[in-house]
Amino acid sequence: MKLISAKSIKIIALTSIIFLTCWNGSMVDSNSKDKRPDVNFYGILQDHKSTTKVEDILIGGKYKQIPVYQEVHQVAKSDVKTSVDQSSSKSAEMDPKQNKTLLDLDEVASITLKYPDNPIEHEIKINNTKYVEILVTSINNSTQTYLIESSRDLSCLKIDQGPEQNQKPVLEERKLNMIHVKNLEIKGKKSAQDVNQSKARDDMANTDKVEIALKIENDLDQIEKNVKNLPQHDPSQYEKFKQSIIALLRSLRDQLQKMLHMIKN
Repeated sequence: MKLISAKSIKIIALTSIIFLTCWNGSMVDSNSKDKRPDVNFYGILQDHKSTTKVEDILIGGKYKQIPVYQEVHQVAKSDVKTSVDQSSSKSAEMDPKQNKTLLDLDEVASITLKYPDNPIEHEIKINNTKYVEILVTSINNSTQTYLIESSRDLSCLKIDQGPEQNQKPVLEERKLNMIHVKNLEIKGKKSAQDVNQSKARDDMANTDKVEIALKIENDLDQIEKNVKNLPQHDPSQYEKFKQSIIALLRSLRDQLQKMLHMIKN
């Protein structure tokens, strides 16, 4: 039976160590210099093409005090455009921006287009501004209908996990108008403090991994040295070196188990 040399074992082990040490399991690139919101709201976004996981959700650049408007009831919606064109006084009276509500994503469970399959047909034009109706469901399960500008932008980072389970997700910046947001579900939030604490834990874990990797490398060096210097003709020395190699292998096993435990947690 052909045995694997100590040098081959060392190369395989060191390759594994480098991979395990560099991977920190973080969903967000901690070295990114992009300006991020101080509170990261994350959830699921469905537009007219796909459904994806997203984070750093902002509506009009905000995650709180987001202005939305009460429905217009003065005239039938089908007549709004004609009425506005014919009467400036009535259009001023109907201007939804005079009756606004401020939303905080903290209190929102979901935002859905009232007419998700054909929103353009149901746009409401008032004072040369186009609006769509949205259904806002609060965390208390109450639902209200509001108006919001069709062109108001929603920005976020799309999370692309990739085909491999251990592959680091890619974050893709997205920006779309509210008329294209069929449904937005808010799953939770992470504050900047949470992100910083997570980064600190990752940094500490990485430091521990480096120390373990150095210890493993030293053990492998000693194993390689002892194997090369095995005395073939002196039984007592041979037994001594053998016990030394066994002790080093046990130490190596313990260090690898510690590293695997870090990854699982």
